[in-house]
Amino acid sequence: MIWRDSFKIGVPTIDRQHKELCDHVDKLQEACSQGKGTEEVRTMLNFLADYTVKHFAEEEAFQQKIKYPKFAQHKALHDEFLAQVTKLKKEATDGGVNIALVVRLNRIVSDWLVNHIRGVDSDLKNYVSNT
Repeated sequence: MIWRDSFKIGVPTIDRQHKELCDHVDKLQEACSQGKGTEEVRTMLNFLADYTVKHFAEEEAFQQKIKYPKFAQHKALHDEFLAQVTKLKKEATDGGVNIALVVRLNRIVSDWLVNHIRGVDSDLKNYVSNT
């Protein structure tokens, strides 16, 4: 997914982290289009394991600082995504990487970008710009 300025929520640190995620999704999609998705999956899963912990902690701390009224719902979505990443990483470790795992990872991460960053985080953007 190509990063667009319309994805910004107006918090430079968070925007930078979201762009970093978009860049990694692009790498995964490019690898898939070249038939090298299984090679890129482990890299992506390792990145996501680190990224989600750091990014979610920073975004949640920011939300608490500004008293974001939908913090609990937002955190629940973060926890759900983290659980999905943890499950996929375990599957890759236990059973190896296969095409089905590549497809699921690609779908989960792409859906996250579209539905969460462009959708849920846009509500945070509106809250930030109105405070």
